[in-house]
Amino acid sequence: MRKRIVRLTVTLAAVTIAIFGVPLAVGLAQYLVTNQYNDLERVADSVALAVSGDLTAVPAATGSPLVAVYDSAGVKVSGSGPNGGALVTAALSGVSSRGRVDSRLGVAVPVSDGDAIVGSVLVTEEGSAVYLQIALLWSLMCALAAASLAVAWLLARRQTRKLVGPLQSLTTVAERLGSGDFTVRTMPVGIAEIDSVGESVNRTAVRLGDLVTRERAFSADASHQLRTPLTGLRLQLETALDLPEVSWRTAITEALVTTDRLQATIDELLSLARDVSAPTDPLDVALAIHQVGLRWEPILLARGRQLRIVNACHLHTRIAPAALTQILDVLIDNAERHGAGTITVTLRGFGDLIAVDVADEGPPLLADPAALFERRSQQAAGHGIGLALARRLAESQGGRLRLTASAPPTFTLLLLGAESDS
Repeated sequence: MRKRIVRLTVTLAAVTIAIFGVPLAVGLAQYLVTNQYNDLERVADSVALAVSGDLTAVPAATGSPLVAVYDSAGVKVSGSGPNGGALVTAALSGVSSRGRVDSRLGVAVPVSDGDAIVGSVLVTEEGSAVYLQIALLWSLMCALAAASLAVAWLLARRQTRKLVGPLQSLTTVAERLGSGDFTVRTMPVGIAEIDSVGESVNRTAVRLGDLVTRERAFSADASHQLRTPLTGLRLQLETALDLPEVSWRTAITEALVTTDRLQATIDELLSLARDVSAPTDPLDVALAIHQVGLRWEPILLARGRQLRIVNACHLHTRIAPAALTQILDVLIDNAERHGAGTITVTLRGFGDLIAVDVADEGPPLLADPAALFERRSQQAAGHGIGLALARRLAESQGGRLRLTASAPPTFTLLLLGAESDS
């Protein structure tokens, strides 16, 4: 690309120089030759005036040019010059003429005595002097043309580096982006078109990085969130083995319901991961908590734990049902795995806010509250995924998730009421 740009630039410069330089060179050459003929004609006119009364009265020659006088018959009567010729014949007819005489430039003018033409004067001079001037002038023009082409070549190389350098950087960024490095970014170079492309590449890198991060998080989140439904399904199937065959149909039906719940969980996580959840209608938080409790109660009972739900009132908020369900699943699962005793879910409202508290009777939490919500945190008792997922979902829906008490461990989900404009 560099060579093509340089070659094209130099070619354009050469064509431009040729278009303007060749006619100028030809015009200057013609000007110099014409000027030389004019000088010879002035000399011829002065001689013709001097010999108009006596053709033999030629002024003494002082060197170049050579002067010859001819009578009306075209015979040379004095001076130095050829014996007649076309220029002399033309001058005897009363017309001044100019042209080449052998290797010399010549001008012939008529000599008049009154109204009669009595002869002619021929003045000649070597053309080498004017041709040398033309050669020197053309040499100077060629040198200027060569210098112009050299300057054009240098400027083209400089401009090429300025243009190709950023393009090579864009290529490198694109290659790194294609290899999976979504942190790479382009830098402005001061060229509007290239900067525009760079900004588009940066936006693409951000979108791709966010998409890949979401998809990777979805895999981990799905694995984490499916553990509890899978455990419930296993318990149902193990219980069915102890039942008589006549009860298997009921057990299979319940297992299918749990399987549907697994599919729904995957769909909910995928929807939340891709941010495709549409704005929702007001959601009855008490009803949502009740439905979550129906799923968790048998699981907790099988493990010797109890779930207590305290609904002070029916409150409504604008949140994706899938997000609220997943947040409650994370908090209850966290209390079941790392806590002890009864798990209490309390719904309360104050002002424009709705609070959902999830507490258990386990030992105090000694870890840094901020570290609990960090993904893959080393201070997390488990995988370090659930609480980070719950907080991300809460914040994506305009809510907040906090550890409000370490003893007993209490997590609080804060949501805006459906009628709040805050």
